Amino acid sequence: MKKHILLVDDSSVMRKMVTRSIRQTGLDVDVVAEAGNGKEALDLLDSQPIDLVFCDWNMPVMDGLQFLVEARKKHALPIVMLTTEGTSDRTQEALKAGANGYLTKPFTPEGLQQQIKSLLGL
Repeated sequence: MKKHILLVDDSSVMRKMVTRSIRQTGLDVDVVAEAGNGKEALDLLDSQPIDLVFCDWNMPVMDGLQFLVEARKKHALPIVMLTTEGTSDRTQEALKAGANGYLTKPFTPEGLQQQIKSLLGL
């Protein structure tokens, strides 16, 4: 049974790139939903089964950290932050808020595959 992934990023180009990278992993996963901000992502989490979230940090309406804090109130699924800001302060902030992982853009398909395998036990 395929695992379901939610991509949260305000850039549709980035969502397409992550989707392509996920497909290249060859893992039994499928991108089932995309959201352009944290608010849209919270609505999707409440409306369909999601096994893993990849979430950008900087977005309008509701940023990735706000999404992470709100998602943790109701959902225990793995959430990986994606960002261009790879400082240790930002990483620690995300991990303290409940992130299960962190990838700095640009990332490789291998890095993405490693996160998926680790968090979904594939």
